[in-house]
Amino acid sequence: MVQSRLRWVRRLVAGMALAAMAAASPVNAQRFRPRTEGQDQVTAPHIDVVFVLDATGSMGDEIEPVKQHIWNIANQIASGSPRPELRVGLVIYRDRGDVEPTRMVPLTSDLDRMHTALMGVSAQGGGDYPEDVDAGLALALHEMNWGEQSARMVFLVGDAPAQRYPEHDHNGLVRYAADHQIEVSTIECSGLDSRGRSEFAAIAQRTHGIMTALTYAQDQQMADGHTQTILRQGGRVFISDRRLSDEERSEGADVLARRGLARPARAAEAAMGEGGTGRGYGAAAMPAPTNNIAGVITRRVQARASSMGVAY
Repeated sequence: MVQSRLRWVRRLVAGMALAAMAAASPVNAQRFRPRTEGQDQVTAPHIDVVFVLDATGSMGDEIEPVKQHIWNIANQIASGSPRPELRVGLVIYRDRGDVEPTRMVPLTSDLDRMHTALMGVSAQGGGDYPEDVDAGLALALHEMNWGEQSARMVFLVGDAPAQRYPEHDHNGLVRYAADHQIEVSTIECSGLDSRGRSEFAAIAQRTHGIMTALTYAQDQQMADGHTQTILRQGGRVFISDRRLSDEERSEGADVLARRGLARPARAAEAAMGEGGTGRGYGAAAMPAPTNNIAGVITRRVQARASSMGVAY
């Protein structure tokens, strides 16, 4: 009986000691710890996302969706497990001689503040075709308050190539981004020429980002009463023979074509779709186009978060 009681006391003391050690463990004391080889990440990753937006007059259709969908973008990114800790920053650029040629809003987790900043951005200025892309990149790369342990992502959104000024070394900017693990994904908007596409593609490739051409979608009611969706992407026109859902059109015309949900437009259909308005084939006048910029940004950030251990 005495020995039995002694064994029970020893087990109780050992259990209390283990509990005390667990309570004193520093595992949960650190808010963020980067993943190491063979080790699970115990807390959510930090992700810094900076929008670098051409804010000249031709870019109104691309800026408005970012304003409207900033919360939706953030909520979809945050829907993973563990929940990523997201900050968003903003740089706008135009060209020299424009009113407010550049503006920067530092990275913040306060989306209300970011939305207020976006609402204050209007598409204006421009004039000649090239814009001061390098000034926007320089602000984002050198002046932004990047987190030391954050994944660093830039989305460069524009419809014109870079105007070359001696103050900025374009290749040096791209090299700096690559050296400092700042991924620059480029988004081609309607009107970007072959030189601009080449520049945007090189930026993305050298910084391990991706280049995506936006898809512009318009619904069109045909004479027989059914609705088609016309899709324009990078100078190509596609047709879906039914009305696509918002989720489907966010994927982009190339993806929809691979899934069999859209087909290349025939010549007459393409001519009608390129205009963006008007009538053809007995169709009713088409509404204003929408684009999939929110989906492009969301999917790319989710892909980066997934590579850091976040499950969606």
